[in-house]
Amino acid sequence: MYRKLIWYSNKIFNLFSIIATITDERLKPQIATVRITTAIIIMQFSNLGSLNSLSQAISVKNLKKDIPSVSTIARSADSINLEEIRNIGIEIYQKARKSKMLSPYCGMWVGIVDGHEQTTSKYHRCPHCKSRIVTKKGGVKEVQYYHEFTAFILAGPDISFILDIEPILPGEGEISSSYRLLERVLGNYSKAFSVVIGDGLYLKETVFNLLKKHHKYTIAVLKEERRQIFEEANSLSLLLEPKTYKQGRTYYKVWDHLVSGCWDGYGKKVRVISLYQKKLQLKELTQRMAKSGKI
Repeated sequence: MYRKLIWYSNKIFNLFSIIATITDERLKPQIATVRITTAIIIMQFSNLGSLNSLSQAISVKNLKKDIPSVSTIARSADSINLEEIRNIGIEIYQKARKSKMLSPYCGMWVGIVDGHEQTTSKYHRCPHCKSRIVTKKGGVKEVQYYHEFTAFILAGPDISFILDIEPILPGEGEISSSYRLLERVLGNYSKAFSVVIGDGLYLKETVFNLLKKHHKYTIAVLKEERRQIFEEANSLSLLLEPKTYKQGRTYYKVWDHLVSGCWDGYGKKVRVISLYQKKLQLKELTQRMAKSGKI
């Protein structure tokens, strides 16, 4: 399986040739950057969670001569040219799209933006680490260091493709990072998607206005009851009958409203969809089927 993955990556994407264009900021490197990048790719292909796991695998397989040391990989990775990596990502995406490896979801090309956390530690930190106080068992408090980033994922029914990521720096929130990410993705992948989905954090006029400027639809979760638009949607739901349907044992009620004038920062009409769902218990389901004459 591993050999097939390497063979396929070279045949379709010419992967191990195009990564040779990646450089880093080391002045006189004894080990070429392409070997560093190849080691990182091998770590990902092998589903290893860290450089330490890679180091252990190297020792077991006696690959110390073929793969650089963990410290060398870490030093080089800190200074790798990220724009060159992004250019390779664009090239791989274009080949994947042209080869019809990627498919739309429900007939639309959908992008998802979200924040993620990784590499938590109470011992190690770097200038880009964020920190927080964690309360342990017994009320003991300690400082925990961690990294966060926002990711933009092209979602599909079979394959989800990460287009780009952006770090969430110390002292800033997810929205600040995602705004930089969205600006870059909209420039590099202008035709890759038509809809962007985010959670409740992304119900911001800055995000909606940016995506509207680039002719993209935006979907975000509306869950703050203090918002005027939330109250307006609730009021309309009390006046209008919902559409109802059933999937399996679950019944759904859906209200679909077009609301205007309730979001000063955005200033355009907003479509609000309210959903209520109820999963019937077996007894209740049997009773309804009996009344309808199905049993």
